[in-house]
Amino acid sequence: MTAEEFARLPDDPDGRQMELYDGEVIYMPPPGMPHGRTAGRIVAKLYPFIEEHQLGEAGVESGFALREGPDRVAAPDVWFAAAGLLNDDDGRTYPVASPTLAVEVVSASTPDRDSGSKALEYIAAGSQRVWLVRLRNRTVTVYRPGGDSHTYESDDTLTSEDAGFEVAGFELPVGQIFA
Repeated sequence: MTAEEFARLPDDPDGRQMELYDGEVIYMPPPGMPHGRTAGRIVAKLYPFIEEHQLGEAGVESGFALREGPDRVAAPDVWFAAAGLLNDDDGRTYPVASPTLAVEVVSASTPDRDSGSKALEYIAAGSQRVWLVRLRNRTVTVYRPGGDSHTYESDDTLTSEDAGFEVAGFELPVGQIFA
């Protein structure tokens, strides 16, 4: 299945979320409340800084075509796309791009190996940063191109560098993500 065929599928009658993985539809249960609250806190902290400095766009659970042939469409829980990355004029439902920053909130039931491989997929597709936000241990692991990663705990602070912002000054205490 292609990304455009995937875009035309109806919503799953059971409310499951869907992603396209190498041309095949993968179904996932909808996230629980802790997951949604956490993603909401993150985008609420990112968005004002992005807007103030006109860095680009941010959103939640939007599809990105990470690869074509076979097509792969993933929807990060939270995303930031640097200015000029997205081209809404090309008529595609999903941009053929990887967000500058992809944030995945990892539920307690998600195997860690699955989360880590998903982070590496975003990096391979062109993301500059990937955050894996682990609800269970209240940590954020930041992945960067070249294999660099660092795990931050509740008393640490994420910065512009961790978000892939070109402007300094962004700070997000990790503990506020889990408040």
